[in-house]
Amino acid sequence: MERSLNVLFVRPKPSPETIGLQHIMVVEPLELEILATLIKADNQVTVIDMIHEKKPISYFIHKYDPDVFCITGYITHTAIMAAYCRIAKEINPKTVTVTGGIHIEKFPEDIDHEYVDFRVVRNATITFPKLIDHIKGNADLPNGVLSQGEILDEALLPEYDFYTIIPDRTLTSKYRKKYFYVFHNKVALLKTSFGCPYKCNFCYCRIITGGKYFARPIDIVIKELKTIKEKEIYIIDDDFLLEKGRLKEFIRLVKSNGINKNYLVFGRADFIANNPNIIHEFKSIGLRTVLVGLESFNNDELSGYKKQTSESTNKLALKVLSESNVDCYAAVILSPTWSQEDFNRAADIMVELGLKFINLQPLTPLKGTGLYIDEDTLIIDRSDFSKWDLAHIMVKPHHMTVSEYYNNIIKLYQRVIFKPKHLWGYIKYSPLMQYKIIKGLIKIRKQYRKKIMEGSHYAKNTIYSTDSVQRQEQKTL
Repeated sequence: MERSLNVLFVRPKPSPETIGLQHIMVVEPLELEILATLIKADNQVTVIDMIHEKKPISYFIHKYDPDVFCITGYITHTAIMAAYCRIAKEINPKTVTVTGGIHIEKFPEDIDHEYVDFRVVRNATITFPKLIDHIKGNADLPNGVLSQGEILDEALLPEYDFYTIIPDRTLTSKYRKKYFYVFHNKVALLKTSFGCPYKCNFCYCRIITGGKYFARPIDIVIKELKTIKEKEIYIIDDDFLLEKGRLKEFIRLVKSNGINKNYLVFGRADFIANNPNIIHEFKSIGLRTVLVGLESFNNDELSGYKKQTSESTNKLALKVLSESNVDCYAAVILSPTWSQEDFNRAADIMVELGLKFINLQPLTPLKGTGLYIDEDTLIIDRSDFSKWDLAHIMVKPHHMTVSEYYNNIIKLYQRVIFKPKHLWGYIKYSPLMQYKIIKGLIKIRKQYRKKIMEGSHYAKNTIYSTDSVQRQEQKTL
């Protein structure tokens, strides 16, 4: 009889230094659900979401005593993932530690750590089960997985592919009632495609798949959608509003299968502006919100970002969404070149256009995106991973101090989100959701206030290290 492994999958808790959406959204760890589903027939699997757990990670490692400890995350989790692996190894040196995530896929050297045995860097849905076979002693180490000290060679890696497995969402049943995204309560995630064909130079999405785009067959997507119990569905494609034919087929199949859901999706402004009829039809089957990367209302900035849109396109897209009664969660990039006048102009435009919910992102030159800057202008070191959250100021402002820039971010949020008529509109949501959002926004505001106090004094030598996680563990215990 083949050996069965006890595999513990962990979604880490963000660092206290990380500013951002974790205060106003916590969604399911879909990637862990998928991987656990792939191997659960022959192994014992457990998924732990540390965001919702009050006990330290050491408690769960002791409790489950895993043969294999798997953890995934974003760039902001890099040091935390290494720290968790360190704790696992210190509790039981025989535990095999595995890390992954979109940042590790492209920059595995950032977590080439003595406590990390393997790093999954390509096609986890294919390579991870093979890695488990390797750990059992039944197979060679697959392409797409790096052992400790091994250097990434893209030429040796397999092509990206889509998965057909339907994840077992009961693996996170104890947490599911707590998952939400802004005003979407009890939300489930659905992935229908990978990559993006556009070449915005600030965006990390396109480089994960080497600039290629490929999609799961719609019939498989519908099959998975029918298994999801939650009504609120967050489609986490980098851009779901992309191919008109595929989108029309999705709408047709949702209707013919009698699927009754609400949808939150990512979409580009130019698609929305050019396809009002599709947006209207999508609304008829439950489209509720579109997350739109408007990025800027300045044509020169949009051109510099290689966005291939314009200020007029952004405004038309917002008009189309408004006419279809679809909410817009808008992302806007804040350039380090902005002056006080630029902040004032941005606020005037957003208020004029009726934007209700915005995500303001100081320009963040992530590695590999093609957004090149003078490294000497960075005020946060690239190894200070917890702060690379698209909310910290990364590049020294040109026309004001760091404190003044942070203060302008707060004022811009306050002027747009807390506009009286917008607050009145939030009444349509449940008291619980209002409470969650207000509580989250207060936490974000406190974090920004802290940054104002720190001003330009925090810098490259302030690193959120694996030792700091260890100290948090000791305090919790």
